[in-house]
Amino acid sequence: MGGAYHYSLITLLNGVSLQTPLAYLGLVPLVALFLVVVYTLAPKPDLDIHDRYIDYIIGVPLLLVALAIVVVVPIRLSTFFWLWRLDLISLPIFAAGAVALAFGVRALWRIRVPLGFLLLAWPPPYTLFLAAELQSFTGVTIAAARSVLHIVAVAQPLDAGDGSLFLVPNAVHPFVLSVSSACSGVNSVFGFLLVAASALAVVRGKLTARLTWLGAGIFLIWAFDLARILLIFAVGRAWGEQFAMDVMHPYLGLLFFNLGVLVMLLTMPLFRLKLRRLAIRGWLHRSEPIATAGTRTPFVVRPAVARAGVALLMLAVAGVLTGAANTRLPAYELFSHDLGPPRLQPLAVAEYRVPDWSLRQVNSYPWAHFFFGPDATWNRYNYGPGVAAFGQPLGSQARFLAPIVVDVISTSNLDTFSTYGIESCYRFHNFLIVEGRRVDLGAGVIAKAMTYRNRSTGFGTAVYWEWPVLDQGKQLYERVVLSMSDPGARLDPPSPSSGLLSSFQLSINDALEGNASISSVAGTNAASTRDFLTAFGHEVVMAAARSSSAKSGST
Repeated sequence: MGGAYHYSLITLLNGVSLQTPLAYLGLVPLVALFLVVVYTLAPKPDLDIHDRYIDYIIGVPLLLVALAIVVVVPIRLSTFFWLWRLDLISLPIFAAGAVALAFGVRALWRIRVPLGFLLLAWPPPYTLFLAAELQSFTGVTIAAARSVLHIVAVAQPLDAGDGSLFLVPNAVHPFVLSVSSACSGVNSVFGFLLVAASALAVVRGKLTARLTWLGAGIFLIWAFDLARILLIFAVGRAWGEQFAMDVMHPYLGLLFFNLGVLVMLLTMPLFRLKLRRLAIRGWLHRSEPIATAGTRTPFVVRPAVARAGVALLMLAVAGVLTGAANTRLPAYELFSHDLGPPRLQPLAVAEYRVPDWSLRQVNSYPWAHFFFGPDATWNRYNYGPGVAAFGQPLGSQARFLAPIVVDVISTSNLDTFSTYGIESCYRFHNFLIVEGRRVDLGAGVIAKAMTYRNRSTGFGTAVYWEWPVLDQGKQLYERVVLSMSDPGARLDPPSPSSGLLSSFQLSINDALEGNASISSVAGTNAASTRDFLTAFGHEVVMAAARSSSAKSGST
């Protein structure tokens, strides 16, 4: 399983060193592994199920669901697959199916809690919660720090801004520090909740005792973080800003967090919480009596399941497919962070232009808010052909090219894109949709390419996609539509290479959606126009990806 989800797990572990509330999500797989050991050793009666058919009935569908999530869903959701980190949803499902096939449903039932614990590594629920509560938590910490500083005057609160600024006096160089959300203690409290959830899963005690211990731990961890802030102020006052921030700050948080967790684990008996009894000795050496009186013989340890060869082969195939899909995940990082917000800025297709093509804004539609929400915008641009589009001279093709129209609709309400879909809009205007299929534009962007027919203008082509953007800390969503009318001649642009795996995924999606070729309906010119606009869309996406990645790296 580690090989199948290698990149997903790496992104979780990489986040541990970051100053973000989601940093401690990297502990979830390690804690889940610890819980597997504990629950395996716990002396509990297993389910009385010894039927391999049941193992397959439960295990195979779980594996198929996990495979569908990592192979089919990315084609349907494009960049939103990574934004919502659905690969981490498939992880416990895959693990459950693997356990059912390799060890049977009895083993699956025994370790159901550790497998369910893996769901805690899914970031979106925490992101939604923290977005609403982070500011309040930070405000409480700042207010407490300002109150304590009236007694321990190691820094001076400043009234400027939101109250998070503190002047640290120093004999050589006084400086100002800000208590941001990342330093307010929410990181440590969130990490403690993950550790506490695993600790409470392996102890025995009343519910009231568990909740009391949990509340005491939250307060202690927060108090330790408050003490850490005051200690950094004191160190800065005595030895300066560089020593306080570059030497002490990176390590004090981890030190105080580990100390707080250790204190709470050692004080569990005070709350009448006891560790579950583990049958380690019986697990290492099992014996059972035989019919002869007064004698015993070593118990013959049998495999968990009989005839596991077919099951292991199925697991190997599923693991290879999942691992191959996991290797495509780094492409998504061009537009979104591992566990955080998008990298892309609004109107990236207008700001990061395609080389050798001219771009100008031709219109803006203020009535977009009637359909897409009060904060929605709709801008239209025209791309004109250059002399070296796609790295090759256009030559005689330039006279056939009509302008490529670029519509960019932005909104904070993603549901409106489903309510007012492109296909529905075209049908409403009596356009006949000849073909609609998904195409890979690179960087994890999967677009929909459509060929349509209008009675007055003939055939036309549109390639559109949707992606998340970040506008001054607020997450928005954009729909980008590239469209052009039939040029009247065959275009032969270089098509972007999708790769073997991407082509396989697109083929599966085409089979599920029933997409067919358009050559028999609209002719080869329409197909070449679709390929041309797809290649142009690839250039637009990669230009935005390069610029977005460079800007994100510079900050």
